[in-house]
Amino acid sequence: MLVQLKIENIALIEIIEINFEKGLNIITGDSGSGKSLILDSLNALFGGTNIPLKHLIRPGKDFCVIEAIFSSSIQINNWLIRNGFEITSSELQIKRKSYKKNNKILTKYSLNDLPINRQSLEKLGGFLIDFAGQSDTFIFDSLDKRRLIIDDLCSQEFRDTSERIKNIWGEIKVLKALMDEKIEFSRNQEEKNLAIKHMLKSLEEADLNSSEEILELELLENKLVNNLEINNSIKSSLENLNNFSHDEPSVTSFINQSLKILNKTADFDLKIQKFREKLFNIHADVEDLIFDLKSYLQEIESYESNLPEIQKRLFFLKNLERTFALDLTQLIEKRDQLKMYFQQNDQGNEICRIKAQIENFQSNLNSLFVIQSIERKKIAKQLQNSVMLILSNLGLENANFLIQFSECKPSGDGIDDINFLFSANPDQKLAPLSNVISGGEMSRFLLAIKSSISKQPNTFFLDEIDSGLSGKSLFSLVELIKEISKNQQVLCITHQPFLAARGSVHFKVNKNVINGITYTSIAKLTTKNQRKNELIELIGGGSCEVIEYASRLLDRSAA
Repeated sequence: MLVQLKIENIALIEIIEINFEKGLNIITGDSGSGKSLILDSLNALFGGTNIPLKHLIRPGKDFCVIEAIFSSSIQINNWLIRNGFEITSSELQIKRKSYKKNNKILTKYSLNDLPINRQSLEKLGGFLIDFAGQSDTFIFDSLDKRRLIIDDLCSQEFRDTSERIKNIWGEIKVLKALMDEKIEFSRNQEEKNLAIKHMLKSLEEADLNSSEEILELELLENKLVNNLEINNSIKSSLENLNNFSHDEPSVTSFINQSLKILNKTADFDLKIQKFREKLFNIHADVEDLIFDLKSYLQEIESYESNLPEIQKRLFFLKNLERTFALDLTQLIEKRDQLKMYFQQNDQGNEICRIKAQIENFQSNLNSLFVIQSIERKKIAKQLQNSVMLILSNLGLENANFLIQFSECKPSGDGIDDINFLFSANPDQKLAPLSNVISGGEMSRFLLAIKSSISKQPNTFFLDEIDSGLSGKSLFSLVELIKEISKNQQVLCITHQPFLAARGSVHFKVNKNVINGITYTSIAKLTTKNQRKNELIELIGGGSCEVIEYASRLLDRSAA
């Protein structure tokens, strides 16, 4: 049962708190006052999208909060345990907070102050609350939705069977794709082999070992081409660094002279000693550099010029890249892939093995399809009878409802094409529901099927389910809603005074504009006089007859 709902900064709502009660909770208010925001907020709390994300947060605010407290049950406690939540209370506190950050809207969900993801919360919502309104009629136009209505009523054993079907179907799908790939490969293999073998032969003869070979050869080529200039530059550098000629001073001679000068005064000043030590280090570094330059000079002078061979290899590698439109790295990878290609086993044997696997899976799948279909038909018959009984009690004694099964192309959902057929009169042929049902009939049908399938949640939220009804039809609908509210909490948005009068508790939604800003608020009507005045507004007038009628409605409901 929904115990309490708090909404802050949602669309027109600045902040409201509603304490719901057992039985039939009526919500009324003028059109556009924000009644449906309560339903939409609950939908959003469980990850729904009734309120678009960009309209979720009230203008001028940076965040919004939806928080609900539900009483728990054995079924819900079992769900909590299965999903790793501790049971610390007889109530569940569910919270959604959305806030603006960097031009985005982020959302956090929590269950009893612990984080919970949207998917899990959506599943939990199915145990806590169910919604019904004329906006739900679209569900009957979808095969998947019709199938889901039946499947949700089936046993755990059925769900296990359906899960096995999905898994096997997925396995077959993967195997078929693999087999098609193998067949196509085998079909084209013969004609492709000649070109592939030629390519592999070229790549193996190229003796490719390093993806950096072209870069390395280019660097070596550049060195050899400029060998003379490199040689001269080293010799010139050595002369500048260590020239023993007295005509041309060098770096080494300058350093030696400086050391002699500093030595004369080093004993008089500690800083001079440090300067001298630094100069010694510089002298050692210069000596090391001279040694390295001489060694490298000897090395390059001993080169045997193989420039033609290097240039020939470079030309060959670059031409190979152009020929196959691949760079060196890709050519090496391609060579290795082609080697693997020719090392593979015979494709024919692999295709036969996969085909045998598919046939084995398909045999098991066909058996499971039959089991699944039989269970669906059994549950559909029960649902069909339940809906027919309720429709009869709602003033549609001549209506006929049939859940029709036909075999469709197999899929991961089975082989059943399920259609909901309806006729309101004996002389009217059964036809798809959305093609023949009127608005008033749809309201009653929707309540009939929702009350038949909504066995899990303790809270049932009806959004203007009475729209388009009057007279006996309305009376029957209200009686059914009142009957449902004996065992389930019912929250009901309505404009019908006849239904509003039957509520166990009545809330009034108001919309006010203050300084150009719209505010939605809600108040519980606690006195008979407050409820009577609201019924008078719903009826549409304040005449003596209307006032008397409103009083009679309340008195009749209290009797």
